[in-house]
Amino acid sequence: MKELVYNDFHIGADCDVTIVAGCGIHNSGSEESEHSGIHAFYLDEGARVKYVEKHYGQGDGTGKRVMNPTTVAVLGKNSYMEMETAQIKGVDSTRRDTTATLDEGATLIVHEKIMTHGTQFAETNFTVDLNGEGSATHVISRSVAKDKSRQSFLSHVNGNNRCSGHTECDAIIMGDAQVIALPQIEANHVDASLIHEAAIGKIAGEQLIKLMTLGLTEAEAEEHIVNGFLK
Repeated sequence: MKELVYNDFHIGADCDVTIVAGCGIHNSGSEESEHSGIHAFYLDEGARVKYVEKHYGQGDGTGKRVMNPTTVAVLGKNSYMEMETAQIKGVDSTRRDTTATLDEGATLIVHEKIMTHGTQFAETNFTVDLNGEGSATHVISRSVAKDKSRQSFLSHVNGNNRCSGHTECDAIIMGDAQVIALPQIEANHVDASLIHEAAIGKIAGEQLIKLMTLGLTEAEAEEHIVNGFLK
């Protein structure tokens, strides 16, 4: 079973809109099941959008649960968009592609949360073009990779005018997992101010010990730390 869903959102000038999307995939069989979507946002001058997207997979079958969301955002003059995306359980393979172009004075804020376990794979790709004078973006990804799962985070922020951009990836790695982080910034204008950060590491032993002295088991302490990290 495979499906591809298209959603186009046109937000008029000075509108203030909240959009919530919940995508679930269930597979109780032996064949691959895929749910993917292409979501496009077009913001007119002064428009404000908050977009909340949560992905979840379940089912006791042996077939893979695949989800490949694509987001396209075109931000007009002085518009504002905030994205909150979360994928924390049950998706075996995912490729998350987001592209955005920002006009004069536009702002894009992205908060991404991902958790993988078992042999799951998650790839995230962000490309943001800061074309307008005074445009700005702040992209933050927080992830946890457990067991033998793999994650890849790639971000590319292009400063094409007087603008400001910040991209950040923080990951906790556990077990035999693998995490790749490739934040990239490109200044094509003398007044482009861009910053990138990436941090990957295991849970600090001091954190575990402190919680275990309060009566938690090691597993409970790890769960508490992970939940707080992804909150």
